[in-house]
Amino acid sequence: MSFYTYDYIVAHSVFNNTIWYVLSFIALAAFLVVSVKHLRSRLVSRYRDLVVILFLAVVFLGGMQWNSYNATESDRKQSSHMAVFLHSLSEDMQVPVQEIRTNSTSLRQGMIVDVNGIFYSVIFNSDFTAFRYEQTHLLDRDVKIVDKED
Repeated sequence: MSFYTYDYIVAHSVFNNTIWYVLSFIALAAFLVVSVKHLRSRLVSRYRDLVVILFLAVVFLGGMQWNSYNATESDRKQSSHMAVFLHSLSEDMQVPVQEIRTNSTSLRQGMIVDVNGIFYSVIFNSDFTAFRYEQTHLLDRDVKIVDKED
């Protein structure tokens, strides 16, 4: 079972989309170049076909970028909520937030929290604005700690 540190959760939402940005830029640039060539010589059908193909590529890559953006935003919001929860738990237990580890990177019912080697099960209310925790015991104590350096 993997447990994640506070530093990992805070840094978790950073995601690199460089390849998709480069592909989108190349497809958009090619679309613009071929569109200009098509407008200059309307009788050549090869440019018209290239315009259609590149337009579809730009739309596809734009959709992929939008989907990736939405996923990144959702992940960022979940990481933010998890950070607030960890700070609240650290104040409640009077331990530094760096000593708390969770088995999830987002808030969920029944998640397990490790505080200085003692494991707690966390139960949230329906809208995740309040929680309670109780000590629990793991059947398998073979845990892997995932930190931001991994």
